[in-house]
Amino acid sequence: MPNSFQRMKLGPARRLVAIWTARYCPDFSSMEATARSITVGEIYESLLVSGRKETATKLNRQFVMQACKLAAIRTKDLYVHFEDLNLKEITNLAQLTSRVYLQLIQLYQLYPPISLVPEWQELDLLPKNLGQVFRVKNLLEVADVMEPFVAEFRLQHIISDNWKTLGFMTTQVNLTNMLLLQSLNPVEKALISPYFKFLEEQIVMPWQRMFAASAAAPVPAVRVVERMLPIIPELSIVTYTHWQQTFPYYYARRGSLEHPEVKHSSLRDFSMFQVYLWLSFLQGNLRVVEAELAVFCRIVYGEIGIPWGMTIKGTKLLMEKVLDYLEPHELKFIAPYTSGMVQAFMNSDETLLSLASTNDLSKLLEMG
Repeated sequence: MPNSFQRMKLGPARRLVAIWTARYCPDFSSMEATARSITVGEIYESLLVSGRKETATKLNRQFVMQACKLAAIRTKDLYVHFEDLNLKEITNLAQLTSRVYLQLIQLYQLYPPISLVPEWQELDLLPKNLGQVFRVKNLLEVADVMEPFVAEFRLQHIISDNWKTLGFMTTQVNLTNMLLLQSLNPVEKALISPYFKFLEEQIVMPWQRMFAASAAAPVPAVRVVERMLPIIPELSIVTYTHWQQTFPYYYARRGSLEHPEVKHSSLRDFSMFQVYLWLSFLQGNLRVVEAELAVFCRIVYGEIGIPWGMTIKGTKLLMEKVLDYLEPHELKFIAPYTSGMVQAFMNSDETLLSLASTNDLSKLLEMG
């Protein structure tokens, strides 16, 4: 019997799933930026079973556990007002995170992110379009195996009865990714990064719910989403650039908007907003935006010191960019959702915060 991810591949969502998997491909741009000449032979060697085993050896259990614990401590420092977690709970979260990473690293040894082609060894320098062609070929299988581990992350969030815990975990994974990648050479880093990106996005982006919603949505609506999903990264970058120019003097505990870590998190969140937009569009209502996204952002961004006015402005900019990329005949169908998302953030007042603070997750889920 096919698992949930296989059913998505076979059902109406298969084209959306294909677009989703295309997000996770090796990025060699950093090596090009440093003028480091990478040969296909180097990549080929790192992709062999022996090469992937060597990468996994660097990311051994002890190192992963240390990185997860350090990331958890650094996350606690960022959430200066987050007094809900004590040292024991942080240690427990770090242990949970380490189990997730160890499973992911094991999967990396089973599923190389690029198909091995012997003829590559005869090539010289890395073609410029290589990163656009290669991707994690078995991402559905990876997602299926990782599903219970990611679900455990979310279960921890439910048990804690606090939306801040989910934000804490997202930041912790982001910091853990950076710590683990520092131990790898440029080729290894490029090859395993798609797996780490996948994990970070699985925690906060409702991709699977969007795929499920497409099964019951009108075909024209699904076609719009199919066209817009591939440009999520482009829209995120354009919006971030405009947002950065709007707030040139902003500086928080992680630095200014120019800081690489701040930029990474901001681009991820702008992408998350778009996934929620298209989920709400396919569902035909804005409940997930109002009950989940706005509540989550209001609490988490407040914890890390992002002024709410900046968030509202960023949301407006993003929704304007989305509308700019739509066809004229699509505007009347999408505009209620883009304006509704902005309004949800503007209305994210004490009522929503009170609902979140009641820790009644069942009410939140009923609304979503």
